[in-house]
Amino acid sequence: MPKIHYFQRYSSVENTVTNNTLQLFARIYNYSTSQASKVLSELSGEPVEIGIEINQQERAKDSVPDGTIIQRSFKVLVEAKVDAGVDTDQLIRHAANFSNESQKILLLLTKQPIEKKEEENISRQILAAHPGVVFKNITYEGVCKAIRGLFKDYEYEMYALVDDYVEYCNDANLFDQSKFLMRILPCGESVEINKKYGIYFHPSDRGYTNHSFVGIYANKTVQSIWAIDSVFDIEFDGTKLKKKLIQGRATNDYDEKIIGIIKDAKKECGYNVEDGHRFFCGSPAETDYKKSSAGGIQGARFINLRDVIGEFTDTKDVAKKLTGKLWE
Repeated sequence: MPKIHYFQRYSSVENTVTNNTLQLFARIYNYSTSQASKVLSELSGEPVEIGIEINQQERAKDSVPDGTIIQRSFKVLVEAKVDAGVDTDQLIRHAANFSNESQKILLLLTKQPIEKKEEENISRQILAAHPGVVFKNITYEGVCKAIRGLFKDYEYEMYALVDDYVEYCNDANLFDQSKFLMRILPCGESVEINKKYGIYFHPSDRGYTNHSFVGIYANKTVQSIWAIDSVFDIEFDGTKLKKKLIQGRATNDYDEKIIGIIKDAKKECGYNVEDGHRFFCGSPAETDYKKSSAGGIQGARFINLRDVIGEFTDTKDVAKKLTGKLWE
């Protein structure tokens, strides 16, 4: 079944991108003001406090009231760019929209970070025209990094929301992380044949974000991984194999393995995958990347390998570096 998304995919124009990003912030705020505060603080580099502060018998000038309830004022303005260039004059005009807030933060959201010298120059011009305004350039990738890890896997809806925003940014080419993405897949009864052949299959109409690595998961650990070499949609009538290349290398190298896993899926798991299925093929390497939190996973998970293990060379290197690491 095609995946239902939280964020619309039909347009990458700036107003759609802005709307999706603000929707993300709104959903996080509605769920948890402390998590919203954490995200905005990380992105802006300023301590953004959301919500009221309640104190008892706190001295104030010449008296000690029994209680104090404080709501600190702040304002964050966002200018989102997709392909348009940075307009310094526009940013200075935006800064004029602040008034008496105790915190004034102007964020420029871009696909790629602007040069440090340019950011510093814009900041100086804004401060000269509007003292007290903090200017910061952030990227869509930076937003994704800030929201990663905010929620536990039992917070199903918020976890899915964060995943979908990251997928949206990748799908809309707001930043390309596909070469670092590994898709962790719960395989259940098919895990042994997936590992044996270095092939994962699922229905052809099931949506997914572009990724470069497959991680075969069962019994609370990723047991095997491979870099995706070829992806095919398959038809097999018991004798003749028909392939449609979807991604990667056009090759017949996997034909015997595809036929083998089709037969084993039927024999060992009772799965009929002769047609209507997509096959992700590569050369597997064993690993042991354990899930430390309680329970299994409800569906596929994406992780950015670069965030977990840093730089890597090939599948064997990834498998080695993942072994012994934990994830939630």
